[in-house]
Amino acid sequence: MPSYSIIAVTVRDPQLFQKYVDGHSGTLAEFGGRFLAAGEEFDLIEGSWPGQIVVLHEWPDRASFHAWYASDVYRPWKEMRFAAALANVVLIDGLPAEMAEDAD
Repeated sequence: MPSYSIIAVTVRDPQLFQKYVDGHSGTLAEFGGRFLAAGEEFDLIEGSWPGQIVVLHEWPDRASFHAWYASDVYRPWKEMRFAAALANVVLIDGLPAEMAEDAD
């Protein structure tokens, strides 16, 4: 069952954050991750959102996300992100196929 990371980003250093965006993307594929959506153009329908950018990744499972997040290959990029932006990260499992079908 896939898992999804949902990230709310507030950028503090736009140039450094752009360097992070341009450089870290290749590290996701090594762990089975992929971008599903990312950007500043989103509609806040209800409540409040803790960032100016929304990012959505898909992972094969939670273990794949955690392996990527703790990996040596992502570590320098993560440190760069910490310097460039604040992020709120949520990891959630997808619904089993039968539950997703019931929601239709």
